[in-house]
Amino acid sequence: MASQVSPGVVIKERDLSNAVVVGASQVTAAFASTFRTGPVGSITSVSSERELLDTFGAPTDENAADWLVASEFLAYGGRLAVVRAETGVKNATATGTGVLIKDKAAFEAGVTSEVFAARYAGTDGNNYLVVIVDRGADEIATVAGHGLTVGATYNDGTNNHEVHTVIDTNTIAIINTDGVKASTNGITTVPWYANTEIANTGLKLSAIGPRPGTSAYAAERYLSWDEVHVAVIDESTNTILERQTYLSKLSDAKSAEGASTYWRDALNNYSRYIYSGAEIASGDLQGNGEAWGSAASSYGATASSGLKLKLVLDIDHGLSGGIDDYGYTTGEIGDAYDMFLDTEATTVDFVLMGGSMGSESDTLNKAGKVLGVANSRKDCVAFLSPYVGNQVAASGGVALASSAQRDNTIAFFDGLASTSYAVFDSGIKYTYDRFNDKYRYIGCNGDVAGLCVATSAILDDWFSPAGQARGGVRNVVKLAYNPNQADRDELYQNRINPIVSFPGGGPTLFGDKTALASPSAFDRINVRRLFLNVEKRARDLARGVLFEQNDSTTRSNFTAAITSYLSEVQARRGVTDFLVVCDDSNNTPEVIDRNEFVAELYLKPTRSINYVTVTVTATRTGVSFAEVVGR
Repeated sequence: MASQVSPGVVIKERDLSNAVVVGASQVTAAFASTFRTGPVGSITSVSSERELLDTFGAPTDENAADWLVASEFLAYGGRLAVVRAETGVKNATATGTGVLIKDKAAFEAGVTSEVFAARYAGTDGNNYLVVIVDRGADEIATVAGHGLTVGATYNDGTNNHEVHTVIDTNTIAIINTDGVKASTNGITTVPWYANTEIANTGLKLSAIGPRPGTSAYAAERYLSWDEVHVAVIDESTNTILERQTYLSKLSDAKSAEGASTYWRDALNNYSRYIYSGAEIASGDLQGNGEAWGSAASSYGATASSGLKLKLVLDIDHGLSGGIDDYGYTTGEIGDAYDMFLDTEATTVDFVLMGGSMGSESDTLNKAGKVLGVANSRKDCVAFLSPYVGNQVAASGGVALASSAQRDNTIAFFDGLASTSYAVFDSGIKYTYDRFNDKYRYIGCNGDVAGLCVATSAILDDWFSPAGQARGGVRNVVKLAYNPNQADRDELYQNRINPIVSFPGGGPTLFGDKTALASPSAFDRINVRRLFLNVEKRARDLARGVLFEQNDSTTRSNFTAAITSYLSEVQARRGVTDFLVVCDDSNNTPEVIDRNEFVAELYLKPTRSINYVTVTVTATRTGVSFAEVVGR
């Protein structure tokens, strides 16, 4: 009511700026599996199929059931928090002794002292050839019957040249230590850098980059020959995967912008393919110069005489010893999902089950672990699909009889706990795997979670993702099991949301139940997600009152903020009414003396329509409708 008593206009403000609704880009699903590459045992954020492909590699026959579920979820617009399960995988190394380097933190902890190791575990690293090259020799000289060894001095009659590499009985690579080319004395020569091939790859050193020399950083300190290039080559295709050019042999070298250009720092910080765990061994270097890896400052006054850094002798380092292991056990996948248990360390909205394992019992254990993560956190929802073998015969991929599919699917979920923090679906879809050019049966849990993401994007969390308007499942060639009305009735009574394909329409999520067995407002997906949304906002606001004065001002501020948010939720059809109690009635002197703060939220959630009754009545022409319906 206005405070004035005479006619006038009253302007009031209401702050709804804190009513931030979770959007599709913010919805994150936890997911774990084995992959072709990528970090092991740590959480990696992925926002698109391309990023999933770049980080963890393409799917194989062994992990496609999981990989495609993750890919389908991303197609609806969400994000993934991915863990690569720790199995028997190994990283390839330069010595061929495979070692597990889980991630960069593990490498920095010193798990390997190999000069080179593949950045990620798996057999892909066995194809890597690491090439490190500096200015090297000046010329390749043809001298019949030279009989010289590496390190010897070749005298062409006028000038001495240091023998860098013996190529064959008639050919040597030489360094013109006095700056005079051997060709000036009648010897047949060609430039070494431009004419040297990389280990039978068909590639020349010049394919990596121009010939290295001396960096400005080294030159300013009276040092020379510090520049190196490093390349990673895929020997299976003879293609250069990565180039790191104009790096330095000096451990304290810096670019003009102040960033480290030391070659090992650059690789360990920026390479997508390899780590370097040690400096190049002295036996792999040539010449009378200084060894690699020292700081320019360590040379002091002696540098003024013009010191040179040693040159590379052996430039090729093939990696081997990498091992793949896609077949995770229930224990290994359980350990991977356990990484999502800490609510403070990880923020997730969903947990995806992924694909089926080799047996129904193992798949059930995996489903129980996924459900357990959500039930333990109580701030997210798990999405689970049945075991593929419940609906498709193991031999030939032929669908079972409809009654068997129904009974098997119900039996699979029957053993899982009752909870509102999980969603069960009946869907096993037949979809195309374009990476391996074949069709596969996979679970629809990624799709159901994706429908929730899409619903949040176009509306809000508290709308149902089911039905013809929002429940269309994508990329379906056919459903392994298309339940009829009678089957849908049984599935729904057993907490399972049917995915059904109606004539003339595509496959559709046709239920919005959570896995809660007892009747409750929380047995619906939209209500569960509404409360998670409100609880997330309330938690953030409550965290802001920690250590504040426990008085009416703090309580009023909290009440105003949460009321503002709930008003927006109500305006956007999430609740029909609400009440916030945060005053002297529940913050009594006893509560305050215990250093506690109490707020109570009462919500009337908007319910989704699950049952529609339409009555069509025919009347005689002369009958008044008022007589029939009483109005």
